[in-house]
Amino acid sequence: MLLAACAGNTAPGANPTPVPAAVPTATAGTTTASSPASPSDLAIVPVRVTFVLRTLTPSLDSLFPVSDSLSAARCAASGLVCHQYVYRREPLRLRAEGPQLFIDTKLAYRARLGTIGGSARVASCGYAPEAMRRATTSMSTSLYWRRDWKIGARDTKLAAVLVDPCTVTALAVDATKTLQGVIDKQLALFAAEADTTIPTVGDFRPLADSLWKSFLEPTALDSTNALWLVLDPQAVQVTPFAGNGPSIITTMVLYARPRVIAGAKPAVRSRPLPVLALGSAPLEYTVPVSVELPFAELERRAALLLAEETTSGSVRVDSVHVRGMRDSVRIDLTVSGSLRGRLSLTSRLRWDATTREIRLDDLDWSLESRGKLSRVKATLGAPLVGRAVRRATNGGRVALGAQLDSVRAELMRKLNGPMAPGVVMGSSVRDLQITEVTATATAFVVKARLTGQSGVWFQ
Repeated sequence: MLLAACAGNTAPGANPTPVPAAVPTATAGTTTASSPASPSDLAIVPVRVTFVLRTLTPSLDSLFPVSDSLSAARCAASGLVCHQYVYRREPLRLRAEGPQLFIDTKLAYRARLGTIGGSARVASCGYAPEAMRRATTSMSTSLYWRRDWKIGARDTKLAAVLVDPCTVTALAVDATKTLQGVIDKQLALFAAEADTTIPTVGDFRPLADSLWKSFLEPTALDSTNALWLVLDPQAVQVTPFAGNGPSIITTMVLYARPRVIAGAKPAVRSRPLPVLALGSAPLEYTVPVSVELPFAELERRAALLLAEETTSGSVRVDSVHVRGMRDSVRIDLTVSGSLRGRLSLTSRLRWDATTREIRLDDLDWSLESRGKLSRVKATLGAPLVGRAVRRATNGGRVALGAQLDSVRAELMRKLNGPMAPGVVMGSSVRDLQITEVTATATAFVVKARLTGQSGVWFQ
């Protein structure tokens, strides 16, 4: 009834090949045929997809009429007996258990049997004053993923049972057998037609393609379009269908390499949705994010402030260069005037969880620079320089909490809201944890990990 009268039947031109099971990798809790390995910077985003079975009902109802009748007598192959019938069915009942989908309904029928040409009625059943006879029809089929991102079915089993027989002894004809054949044929036709309809209704490619393209597109994290969230999707896999009564459940798992990039909007490299592969899925998504704040802006601001602060002093600052060394930062100043050469300040990085800032509040001169400054007559040059550097870093503070909030908001924007008519996506962030604060040669770096859950409902 629902998907196929025979195992393996599919719509003309469709690709019915089942998706193969994924090849296990070293990634804990995940198997994949096409996804890359899972290092610490790889985001794994499982999107639980709930397909409510009543979504199929309108299409199935059109294939199995609520009522039907044969008003003109139809003769058996022997040419000796002809029959007429009327049936009415109850609403289709759909349920799923594991990979199996079950559909059943009850019928009420009545029939007449006669000689050739229908001129002489032999017998009837289900006509007044008798009650209509009862029958049940049922079908079960195994669901699987097709390579075209649609639901496939195989190992379909059909059953039609006449609960109340319609036995006629005249002419040694059993009307029950004739009517059983009528209902069996109706059920088989319904199953064959449903097999071409269900993949059209159960098409997950638009959802997968929409998520993939959303992850490809960079999004701005600030109003000046100076910081961008790039998710950079790598692969997609799905879990086998699993029924839970009124719905079937699967999970789409997206693999991505998220990062935050400063500067102009990154170019988008268009990539098609990858080949579908089967795998398993964690219960929650894990999105590691690395937020970088390049030293270039700090250098520019510090140079301007220092030029103003030292313009009337004996020691002038001509340029500023900042470099990181994992847990510390060094600021080199090129100076002229009564002291020519380079001076340096150093500070250890400290993450303030309350204000969500990188703190450089222990900036101090290196021993070498302190010795140089002690030989300069203009001793006020040192505090002036120190004050200007602190002004350039907002008092030794580099705020990155706002960028983390923006990353969280943009991720939620991509994973929430309507995806298509009747398709709604909802997600939440359970935790945002800072995992590392460090500095590279060119930038401050804060690494964080977002965890939460995401789901889609077809209803």
